[in-house]
Amino acid sequence: MAKRSATTSHQSSGMAAVSASSTPLGEAASITAERRQKMIAEAAYYLAEHRGFLGGDPRQDWLKAEAEIERRLKRAPPPH
Repeated sequence: MAKRSATTSHQSSGMAAVSASSTPLGEAASITAERRQKMIAEAAYYLAEHRGFLGGDPRQDWLKAEAEIERRLKRAPPPH
């Protein structure tokens, strides 16, 4: 529940919540593997939360979150 209480204000709609807490776009090129994994885990959590933690597949949540984070990081401009 710690993750939930720390991010409750960003819970509007699954993946939309990730953008509010993810790395600023200018830092995307220098993101660490650990930070990337944390971003994916958080996004997967929001997907499950959005459906009320009912049904679904944690692996599919992870894969969907991973694809979304990768898409966002690739769109990010390189740091100056």
